[in-house]
Amino acid sequence: MSIEKITEKILSEAQGYADDAVAEARKQEAEIIAKAQADADKILLNVQNKIKAESEKVFSRRNSLAQLETRKMLLKAKQDAVNECFERAVAEVHNMDEEKYIEFLADTLSDIGVKCGEVLFNAKDAEAVGEKVVVLANEKGNNFCLSSKTINASGGFKVVAGKVEITATIESIIEDIKEEITPDVVKALFE
Repeated sequence: MSIEKITEKILSEAQGYADDAVAEARKQEAEIIAKAQADADKILLNVQNKIKAESEKVFSRRNSLAQLETRKMLLKAKQDAVNECFERAVAEVHNMDEEKYIEFLADTLSDIGVKCGEVLFNAKDAEAVGEKVVVLANEKGNNFCLSSKTINASGGFKVVAGKVEITATIESIIEDIKEEITPDVVKALFE
């Protein structure tokens, strides 16, 4: 064989080895890139899932807070409506005509739990209806007397019988029945 042929054969084999080495390197490169891409896709999917889960948690928390605030606002509105009903009841008593107001106070005085004592009114009621209330209550078998002292209240009275004091102002009467009838008021207003 000639040197040229030997050189050619060596070059040809070298080229074959080189081509095989390049092909193997490209194959490994493709595998590395594919693995890196798969890893990147997994990481991206994992991050997306975490972001989605976290955003769902945040949304759920905010939604819960919004629902809680809504319930609080609704409860406050209901409480305000109930309170307004009781305020109207107080106003209605204050706006009764004099005869009905006298009857209301005399009936309340007769049912107060004592049968005698000093009856104190606010200054306005003491002058306008005090004597009439006491007389009407006494006609029902009681022995009350009108006090010259007055109380600081918008209406109603206080009875002093020895060491016992019974407050029956309009506000206290309404407050006493408030707990008892609030469920009925709520039912009437909101059902």
